[in-house]
Amino acid sequence: MGEKTFISIVNQYFKRFPFRKINIALEPSKDLKIIVVIPSYNEKNIQPTIDSLFLKQDNFSFDVEVIVLINNSESEIEEIKEQNLLTLKTLQNLSETYSNSNMHLIPVLIGDLDAKHAGVGWARKLGMDIATQRFRTINFNGTIVGLDADTVVESNYLNSIYSFFSNNNFNAASIYFEHPTTGDSFSDVHLEQIIYYELHLRYYKNSLKYSNLPYSFHTIGSAFALTASAYARQGGMNRRKAGEDFYFINKLIKGEIFGEINDTKVIPSPRISHRVPFGTGRAILEGLNSQKDLSITYDFQCFEIINSWINRIENKDFKYENFPEKLKAYMDYEIWIKHHTMMLNYTNSHKSCLKLFYNIFDAFWMLKFIHFLRDNFYPNTSLLDNTNTLLVKMGYPIMGNITSQLEFLRKLDKKKGH
Repeated sequence: MGEKTFISIVNQYFKRFPFRKINIALEPSKDLKIIVVIPSYNEKNIQPTIDSLFLKQDNFSFDVEVIVLINNSESEIEEIKEQNLLTLKTLQNLSETYSNSNMHLIPVLIGDLDAKHAGVGWARKLGMDIATQRFRTINFNGTIVGLDADTVVESNYLNSIYSFFSNNNFNAASIYFEHPTTGDSFSDVHLEQIIYYELHLRYYKNSLKYSNLPYSFHTIGSAFALTASAYARQGGMNRRKAGEDFYFINKLIKGEIFGEINDTKVIPSPRISHRVPFGTGRAILEGLNSQKDLSITYDFQCFEIINSWINRIENKDFKYENFPEKLKAYMDYEIWIKHHTMMLNYTNSHKSCLKLFYNIFDAFWMLKFIHFLRDNFYPNTSLLDNTNTLLVKMGYPIMGNITSQLEFLRKLDKKKGH
């Protein structure tokens, strides 16, 4: 039996999963290659994001749409409903001014979401569902890009994304990002918090890499892209109010050919946020309010334990008695035997066995295990010290401050892309 066609993959998605039919007056162009999807909620200054896409991009030869999904629940307070209407009007005016023969701005207001589920996950899903339907209309497996309304992008952003998917067999990717860490827009204390936060993200990603885990990628909602067929195959975006990007991107990492786009840059805002329970905005808010100490992170000993276990698994040592003691404290013998038996029954080679192993013990499982180690054995310790431990383990010199460490890991992450 041959491979499924793009249309059949997308049709199956819309049959299996609930979606909302949203009519867009503009017909998609036959040359449409990229659709950028931006969720927007109570956004008072979206214009820099739109300007970076429409006014500051290098010349490109394909067609692009930017869908801004302005959203709120039916029970939202009037002030936010009014702000969303103002955003809609602003974007409609910008659409008339900025849209041209090969790039269109499409603002969509959805103001009646069920309060139980309303949030960034549902907004991303609505926007990405529209994008998938538009690519289905022209029967083209185009690229859907996740971006945020407080984020600006480099001038080669669209060309870089187009080139990546045109010249490789990847069908999903994270996009290189850097938070602003200098300038007058934020106080020195605020900038210090974002340096801590981004360093933690890069420390965590590179520690997973050190541990030999295949899902050591950044999972940022404002910095990823995928083909429409990959979106449909993985069941579309979830409706989580927060962490939707982590869960969805990890599905892509497990189920698709996933890479990194590192020759362009996304610049997310380090502003604070009250809306979500975790993520950049919440972390910075808690750091500034002294509710959370961003200068500490997961102790590197957690990753040493994972590294030890993974090396055994990679070398076909599946004996529970040989596993690290602290891992056995988290996962008992019966659970391991159940998983190992399944791995043996459903695979016929070590390579396929490892693939199933990493599907079971995925990024979410590892994060929970690291939290178990943190809560029971290794409390969070100095981010500076742990990053230096990681650097030494990778064969690099130690560094005296977090700014130098962040610059170094940024360069390292840029070099590692495909």
